[in-house]
Amino acid sequence: MSGPEQDNAAKTSKGWVIGLIQLVFVIGVIGIAIGLTQVLRGQVSDRAPQIADLRGASEITVRVAETETLRFTPTIRVNGTVQAAAEVSVSPQVSGEIKFVSPAFRAGADVQKGDLLFEIDRADYVLAVQRAESEIAAASSDLQQLEAEAAIAVQEWKELYPGREVNALAARIPQIDAAKARLASAEANKRTSELSLQRTRIYAPTQARVMSSSLDIGQIVSPGQAVGRLVALESIELAVPVSSEQLALIEPAINRAAQFKLRRANGVESEATVTRIDASLDPRTRLSNLYLSPSESADLRIGDFVDVTINADPIDDAITLPATALSGQSDIWVLEQDRLAARQVVVLGERDGGNTIIVAPFDQADGVVALPPLEAQEGQKVGRRAADDVVMAGGGQSDAAE
Repeated sequence: MSGPEQDNAAKTSKGWVIGLIQLVFVIGVIGIAIGLTQVLRGQVSDRAPQIADLRGASEITVRVAETETLRFTPTIRVNGTVQAAAEVSVSPQVSGEIKFVSPAFRAGADVQKGDLLFEIDRADYVLAVQRAESEIAAASSDLQQLEAEAAIAVQEWKELYPGREVNALAARIPQIDAAKARLASAEANKRTSELSLQRTRIYAPTQARVMSSSLDIGQIVSPGQAVGRLVALESIELAVPVSSEQLALIEPAINRAAQFKLRRANGVESEATVTRIDASLDPRTRLSNLYLSPSESADLRIGDFVDVTINADPIDDAITLPATALSGQSDIWVLEQDRLAARQVVVLGERDGGNTIIVAPFDQADGVVALPPLEAQEGQKVGRRAADDVVMAGGGQSDAAE
């Protein structure tokens, strides 16, 4: 065999060996994957919930749970936000040029009741008051002159026409009435001018926090123009959404004490009181808002997140159940003359790391099913299983320890 033919044969043999090695490697990887899959399936099966699978049994049997009655105080823990019951829009009632803006009238600052927020140029309004005072003086002088003339005219009338009633025109009565009206109008005009002058200075109506301000010196404002927003500190409240079940636990909710923590305040706990409840449910979440008045609102900011705890009234005859008794969020099964009957319970809390739940009192009939069978039906006939005979989902048995 020539040299080239030998080289081709060697290459062919080498390629065949490499292919065989690759095939063995692939088969090995597949085998390892299958082995790992079986191991993981076994682990998952070991951790699977203890749900009785008795579909193939000749008679369905269930185990009755051991329950305990105790005194328990339910607690609901919910999240909420800080908001204001109402905001005050700051706007002047007179027009003019801004001559002064308080440094406190800026977003985020707190102001006290009676603090000056800003001032409008007062010159025109001072002049208006002075004009009104002049009109009063002129009207008063006219009235005094007419009253003096009227007194002289009445005296002359009595001398010329003794015993006759004095004529109204001779006594200047219409002229005096008109002069009195002019004087009253001038006085009203003065009060209006003084009121406008007072309104050139805008003061804080209550202790409040400035949410926004758009004023600066030299700016021209007009009546009704919004130049800022205030939130009264006493109107700051906590809005907390709760479910109907949570609300039922704390009824009556109004005036119930609560505790809350600001998430940004390192867990410092403060007190609050429930003041009112939403009149309707949220159409999307089906939750209702509780509104709480905090004992101290100085450190609260609109939009802050809070964690709220509300304690309900103690329940003397709460019942403990194994968590496995639940079929869903609030459904359990009980035995009534060896037949299954559905019950809905109100879950108040849990203990033992969630293995035991505490529920409101309910009719236990002949006992609570500790491990509901699959596809349980109302009125289904079952037998009682021994305490140490629990069939696991996927086969096998387990102790009945809670």
